[in-house]
Amino acid sequence: MIEINKYAGNKKVLVKLINELQAYLVKIDPLRRLQKTPAFGTNYTNNLLEKVRKNKGIIYIAEIENIAIGIVAGIIEKPSKEEEIEAIPSKTARVLELIVSEKYRGKNIGQLLMQTIEKYFQQQGCDIIRIEVLEANQKAHNFYQKAGYQDRVIDMIKEIS
Repeated sequence: MIEINKYAGNKKVLVKLINELQAYLVKIDPLRRLQKTPAFGTNYTNNLLEKVRKNKGIIYIAEIENIAIGIVAGIIEKPSKEEEIEAIPSKTARVLELIVSEKYRGKNIGQLLMQTIEKYFQQQGCDIIRIEVLEANQKAHNFYQKAGYQDRVIDMIKEIS
């Protein structure tokens, strides 16, 4: 039985899942720009927790028999001055991370996590949710499209050295 609970402070769980995702992204990065240093998981997790704390965010953990198998983390963004003058006013949420342990992918756990965080954002009065996906991560891109997300901005890169 899958349970979705609010994050209760076990950083080791987050670090493990963050490291697993980063290892996967390093493997699929066609430009070979990403890396996973020994301190990556701890540093990234500390930064993630700080962003969540400062921005009315939340983290949910998916568990099976008290074993963490996935997380979703998100925040409510403050609009920039540019956004306030160039776009329709919105209360925007951002999903910072969605991670499902490789062994449990394809079992609707990501969908359950996304539904849970979307409900939280709706309760907070958000009307838009944004998420960033590494272009090479086509599985994630397809997952989000099936969940109703649309491409909005494309960030491009060119190596010049």
